[in-house]
Amino acid sequence: MTILDENQVYQLWVKAWHEDVSILDKITAPACMIHQARTDGKSTADKKGAEALKGIIKDACAFFDDVDMTVVVGPIIDSPYVSARWQFAGAYKGGMPGAKAEVGKIISFNGMDIMQVEDGKIKGYWVSSDGVHLMEQLGVF
Repeated sequence: MTILDENQVYQLWVKAWHEDVSILDKITAPACMIHQARTDGKSTADKKGAEALKGIIKDACAFFDDVDMTVVVGPIIDSPYVSARWQFAGAYKGGMPGAKAEVGKIISFNGMDIMQVEDGKIKGYWVSSDGVHLMEQLGVF
C-alpha cells in the first residue's frame, strides 16, 4: 500500500470538493477531529472521521450552486502538518435562515486550513474562515 504525503492528501481534499466526497473515506482516519468555529451553532465535536469532513463540504455546498474551491497549499508543510489558503465561490441558491441575498448572487470568501496527516490519513483538521464576510454578503448582518 502506498502512503500518500501531505500534498497528495490535499490534492484529494480539493478533488472531494469538486468531484466526489467519497474520496474522504480513503484518506481520513476514523478518529479525525474537526476544529471549526461555526456560524450555525452546530458543534464540530459531534462527528469524527470521514463523515465529519464530508459534512463540512455538504454544509458549505447546501446553499450554493456552481461551487469553486481554489486551494493553494502552504506556506506550512512540516510533517505531519500542512496548511493551505483557500477561496470559496458559489452562486447563492437560497434557503439559508436569515439570509437576504438574492438567489444567484455570487458569494466568495477566504479561509485557511491546517491538516494533520499521518500515514497518508487526515488525523486532524482545523479551519479558519472569514465567516463575517460571508454573512455580510448574504445579508445576514
